[in-house]
Amino acid sequence: MKVLLTHRYFWPDTAPYAIMLRAIGDALAETGHEVHTFSSIASYRVSADPGARREKLGALNVNRVWAFSGEKTNLLKQLANVLIYSVALFAEVLRVRPDVVTASTFPPIAAAWSASLAARLAGAKFVYHLQDIHPEVSQISGGRLGRGVAMRLLRWMDNQTLRRSDAIIVLSQDMAETLAARELGDLPLHVINNFSLDLAGDTRAAPPEALCKAPGKRRIIFAGNLGRFQNLDLLAEGVSQVLAHEPDLELLFLGDGVMVADLKRRWGRNPQIRFADFLPFEQARELIRDSDVGLVSLSPGIYRVAFPSKVMTYLGLGVPILALVEPQSQLARSLAASGLGAFPETGAPEAVAAALEGLLAQGIRSEAVSDWYEANAGFDRVTAQWKQILADFVRPSGRRATT
Repeated sequence: MKVLLTHRYFWPDTAPYAIMLRAIGDALAETGHEVHTFSSIASYRVSADPGARREKLGALNVNRVWAFSGEKTNLLKQLANVLIYSVALFAEVLRVRPDVVTASTFPPIAAAWSASLAARLAGAKFVYHLQDIHPEVSQISGGRLGRGVAMRLLRWMDNQTLRRSDAIIVLSQDMAETLAARELGDLPLHVINNFSLDLAGDTRAAPPEALCKAPGKRRIIFAGNLGRFQNLDLLAEGVSQVLAHEPDLELLFLGDGVMVADLKRRWGRNPQIRFADFLPFEQARELIRDSDVGLVSLSPGIYRVAFPSKVMTYLGLGVPILALVEPQSQLARSLAASGLGAFPETGAPEAVAAALEGLLAQGIRSEAVSDWYEANAGFDRVTAQWKQILADFVRPSGRRATT
């Protein structure tokens, strides 16, 4: 089949989905599919040559559309890029005439709505790969798009996309239940989590020596975006209570985001809490692998509309997890069932500290974490599920929710 994989970002962009989409494309091409990709020109912290507008990347046929640079601090450029990408995506689907089109949730709602409509016109199957669920994310986080006319319009558009979808991939059962609550009928839901970014990647680079863990130290790491809706103040407060009586323990915040200044203001003078700027994954990989605990943190309610991709990256690198998330979430239940992590029973710093102390006391071996990951959530398992969805389009097996 001819498959068109689409997302705003694609390799060599360093956004997690950009890296993951190339790996999915390569896996599908190995099966014999003709794979095309469509994205914007590389602009997300590019650590290499951004690539040509059109190129052949191994077996992949790559096409990239122009976009404004510097959009991060310019709302008009952000809106313009959403429009440019969504219109160009619509045209690309009609130009390529694929058998299958995929789209994810960035730009939120607009990209998938455009791709699904074009897929319907082109007679193609449409796969909606949700990394998060909008506009519910804005509703839970208190964003402007989560209320009033904007929320109703976005929900209407997204419901259209869901109804046009031939397969809807979500990252957790919690997300599947959130979509089911919209009461749109028997949606073709599949629960398939993302794989670790430490895939068969052959690009590796040593991290800065100053950031490497010193001999005799134990390290807790939070790697990724330091965002506003991640309860990072609470997380740091709880971890600091353990640091106070564990002199060989340190906390490393690796990444950037809107909360960096606030975190540094409060914790920057603590010698056991370190901050490091964003690093490309090929460098961050070794810092994560060498850590003793990986931190995940979500604001209350977010587990129903998103699943942090860093979970699988930590597990794939053999790092047990402390997750600040509600006990009823699938993430918490999975950590409890697998014995590969812990979570606080309440949203209090003392509960975070107690969960961390218990996790450290377990002394979970890195090999045990890696073995579980490969058996239950590894790259081969995930791509096999993707391949099965495409096979079902040829041999329809009915609409069903799968895990």
